[in-house]
Amino acid sequence: MSSEELLEIYSLTKTATSVHRGEDAVIQSANRAMLKIWGKDSSVIGKSLLEALPKLKSQPYPEMFRKAWLDGKTCSGQGSPAELEIDGKISTYYFDFEYLPIKNGKGEVIAVLNSAIDVTERALKEQAIEKAEKTLTSLQEQKDMICALEETRKELHELNSELEERVERRVIELSESEERFQIMAEGTELLIAVGDEDNNRVYFNKRWEKVTGRKMEELLRKGWVDLIHPEEKQHFINAYMESFKKREVFNMEFRMPDSKGEYRWYLCQCPPRFRSDGSFAGYIASCLDITMRKNEEIRKNEFIGMISHELRTPLTSLNGFIQIMKTRLDIMNRDSLEHALNKSQIQINKMSKMVAGFLDISKLESGSLELQQESFQLQDLLKEVIEELSFMHSTHKITFASTCSLKVFADRNKISAVMYNLIGNAIKYAPFGSNIEILCSKDKAGLLVKVKDQGPGIEKSEEEKIFGRYYRSKGSPTVSGFGIGLFLCREILIKHEGSIWAENAKDNGAEFFFTLPEQAV
Repeated sequence: MSSEELLEIYSLTKTATSVHRGEDAVIQSANRAMLKIWGKDSSVIGKSLLEALPKLKSQPYPEMFRKAWLDGKTCSGQGSPAELEIDGKISTYYFDFEYLPIKNGKGEVIAVLNSAIDVTERALKEQAIEKAEKTLTSLQEQKDMICALEETRKELHELNSELEERVERRVIELSESEERFQIMAEGTELLIAVGDEDNNRVYFNKRWEKVTGRKMEELLRKGWVDLIHPEEKQHFINAYMESFKKREVFNMEFRMPDSKGEYRWYLCQCPPRFRSDGSFAGYIASCLDITMRKNEEIRKNEFIGMISHELRTPLTSLNGFIQIMKTRLDIMNRDSLEHALNKSQIQINKMSKMVAGFLDISKLESGSLELQQESFQLQDLLKEVIEELSFMHSTHKITFASTCSLKVFADRNKISAVMYNLIGNAIKYAPFGSNIEILCSKDKAGLLVKVKDQGPGIEKSEEEKIFGRYYRSKGSPTVSGFGIGLFLCREILIKHEGSIWAENAKDNGAEFFFTLPEQAV
């Protein structure tokens, strides 16, 4: 069993929980408690809710899932009945449930979290009590009061006996579950720790002793957070306490020394635990050693930085050499030579921008990308970029219109790189002789720039994906590129507190928009 699978096992809580996506509530994951309620196994993962539980077709739950996904609003219920087929038998169960939409930073729903608590015992008891009360009220109007009360007493006695049997079975299951948990926790390479609702430490597996060199008594008394590297410790504490207050999942990467004093990287994941009545019971933490992965990331960034540095020097020298040659051209064959040199310079500029893009990505990943901000008119920069690209690419007509002359406070070179990427993409995808429109206007978010082409457009499903790192559009596999341009544009604009998005034009082609905050006066 892999570490990722074990990590998922330990992330399970007693509360039945599943994660769904899409209008059909496709099951992304479900813990044991939820699978037990459904009477299913893990083979339902990847199926829609109705494919996994066809008996729900005539019940309100699929429509509730759909509304939670489309409207982004939480749906919940108390003691709601549901007919489920378990072991070939259809029975009615009662649940306290909640469908909670999970949203990303843009407020878009990316998943629906389903949590359910089996309250069948409670509901049956309430029904029995209600039935008994109705019976009592009815019998008060009849002469045969004593017989009716005796019958009610018998029903309650039978119900109490059934409830006592269920409680006894639950106690046995809980004991067996805790025993299985400890067996698995002690047999894994993961660091497992459990805390209660008051944030007291109640359990560590023996792996903690081996990794930290601390005895179990010291771990229970002192914990381990003080061992975290100083650069991450305070952030870890603050983020954990905030999650603890909100009873939310907590995840973070950090460094911690092993028993030899050498720092290693760990990924800590802490899902909250809840009792059967829904009350908070604390956290279960699992820490996975990710040192190898982090080292590979560091080596990759160092490699990209090295390649970028090594390529810049010959490119700069070659560009300077071509400039000198152009100033010393002999009159004869000047046109053909100048044409060839211009083409060479265009290719050098392309390579320089590609190398700069890789270098910027390396800086982004290492957190060292800095902005050299200054005040300038955005429309002036746009004109400069358009003039240069129009000269380099006579195959397309590039038009520019501006309705404002406001200033921005930004990194001029970085915003220039954004424009080169967007217009360059339009040139690559739009047919020869077509028009590329650049518009600049005032917007409620500041300044708005639009780049519109007459190319094949963008699939609706790809409007967000195209801004992912190394993503290549499936619709134009023959167009060259590394899939870093739009990713870099988005990261640059985020650093400027701006935004970028893409849409299909109503007539044809694609439209790219980005905003920058207007410079404060």
